[in-house]
Amino acid sequence: MANIKSAIKRAELNIKQNKRNSAQKSAMRSAIKAFEANPTEELFRAASSSIDKAKSKGLIHKNKASRDKSRLASKLAN
Repeated sequence: MANIKSAIKRAELNIKQNKRNSAQKSAMRSAIKAFEANPTEELFRAASSSIDKAKSKGLIHKNKASRDKSRLASKLAN
């Protein structure tokens, strides 16, 4: 563990951010699974929104977000 006060604060902030990021990723995955189980327009919007939130926070790359949304849209169309 760090000895310097600012380093201790930074380590605590990193822990909080990691928890927040994992919760965001978990919400994204659960929204996608809910859509895949029962593809509806409303669930597509929820999954798409959660993907966009993860992208805007830097949790996933923009190309991955685009690819995921495209795959979900194709499932909705079929």
